[in-house]
Amino acid sequence: MNANTFYFMKVKEICCIGAGYVGGPTMAVIALKCPDIKVTVVDLNADRIAAWNDENLDNLPVYEPGLAAVVVQARGRNLFFSTEIDQNIEAAEAGKNKIELLLNESVKRKKLSEEEKIRLLANVKTVSSVEKVSGSDLVIEAVFEDLQLKHS
Repeated sequence: MNANTFYFMKVKEICCIGAGYVGGPTMAVIALKCPDIKVTVVDLNADRIAAWNDENLDNLPVYEPGLAAVVVQARGRNLFFSTEIDQNIEAAEAGKNKIELLLNESVKRKKLSEEEKIRLLANVKTVSSVEKVSGSDLVIEAVFEDLQLKHS
């Protein structure tokens, strides 16, 4: 495989599931550095989301040096925190279909074999709670390792 094998799609929306120590700060930095990408962080914990949305940056649920400055620049512009998981979790299957279409095009152009396409598609998984990620080009799971939570 060479660099010409892949077609890169422009990411317009990212949905991160989990607003804790990994999801919130990571998505805040991505939103700051990529102002053209809408970044939504969803979490079932309403108190945590309220803290991320609090005007008083001293109430952020995670402390990292410089995080408040990043959040204040991106929040409301292209960084959003929400408990409305069902509204923000719809396009995982649509995203997988889009990837498959791009890979099919690569197979047609003989840039990729059918076997390579199948192997690549095997890396893209959707599950019931993620298949509703509305309009997101990329979904990031930032939930701690609790299988019961991940399966709910």
